Amino acid sequence: MPGVSVRGLSHEERRQLAVNLTRVLSLYGFILDAYIIEFFTDNLWSTLPCSWQEALDGLNPPQLATLLLGMPGEGEVVRYRSVWPLTLLALKSTAYALAFTRTPGFQTPSEFLENPSQSSRLTAPFRKHVRPKKQHEIWRLGELVKKLSDLTGCTQVVDVGSGQGHLSRFMSLGLGLKVKSIEGDQRLVERAQHLDQQLLQALEKEEKRNPQVVQIGSRCSPHHVVQWVDPRTLCEKLLLPLENSPQGGARLLLTGLHACGDLSVALLRHFSCCPEVVALASVGCCYMKLSNPGSYPLSQWVAALPGCELSYRLREGACHALEEYAERLQKAGPGLRTHCYRAALETVIRHAQPKLCRPGVQGIPRVHELKIEELRRTGWWPSSASPCCWPHW
Repeated sequence: MPGVSVRGLSHEERRQLAVNLTRVLSLYGFILDAYIIEFFTDNLWSTLPCSWQEALDGLNPPQLATLLLGMPGEGEVVRYRSVWPLTLLALKSTAYALAFTRTPGFQTPSEFLENPSQSSRLTAPFRKHVRPKKQHEIWRLGELVKKLSDLTGCTQVVDVGSGQGHLSRFMSLGLGLKVKSIEGDQRLVERAQHLDQQLLQALEKEEKRNPQVVQIGSRCSPHHVVQWVDPRTLCEKLLLPLENSPQGGARLLLTGLHACGDLSVALLRHFSCCPEVVALASVGCCYMKLSNPGSYPLSQWVAALPGCELSYRLREGACHALEEYAERLQKAGPGLRTHCYRAALETVIRHAQPKLCRPGVQGIPRVHELKIEELRRTGWWPSSASPCCWPHW
């Protein structure tokens, strides 16, 4: 896909890219800052210029994917049925020019070729209770952390937002690193400690059966700490060395797998402000949950640009892959009706209770094939909605 490769840009070119992006957002934010479910309630179609409406009206989903998103189906020829307004063509070209280059598609990692449910890179004890995707992630990130630890001479790894501790266990009991796990949820920490004991027992049995292959030796389980990390301040418990750390000052390596929202910002802040933090390996996620203001934008220079503000809706939209939407449109499957039904339902909800906007109706597989009576029995309706909101279709 054409676009911008950030790696090859100079500092000034990156700044110019930020200026261009914020300029486009200022011009077209009214189109982007919206949810599909508000198509009817906010009359989103009427917000488009009349010339755009004439060009787009009547196009079916595959045509939208081909003409508007520029992603034709295999063997499909792009043909416009009418002359599009220059403003719409300019926006389409600008979006292509400012998008980041990436390689669409997915290839199964080599470790899953023999068994799609089991990574060949991890032994059976480390795969237990871990889904295939997470198996791949903890192996890749764990190996990276081990290399960084060796290069930087770190004395301790701190896994922030460790959850049930799958990554921490692999790094400590699998790779021999000293690991402190930081997690704010007491229940997850208790679960992690339980899984630690299960893994230790499994490894001890393996060591007795195959002492030449499995050698636990002096490896220790992760040290778990219940602590909420505030992205606005430094966390003392995160920086404290373990009791058995060598003398001469701690050298910490921070890591986080799926460090959600502001947690990624907290890791960066500790890395930049604390001399004892010598390395960072973070895989962030849920960027739409970055606090605004506070964590987004991280750059003070970008924060000073007019039009840099992004609402939650805009940030959430940026986390989705355009290729997935194009594929849905190309297939034109019945699942697309779900969006329309949900938008219509939002109209009913707001008519009955105007203050109840986006009540968090839970999605159900193949919901477009169900009758409204069946939906009632599924528990799909939010508990916050009173019975007067029930649609009677």
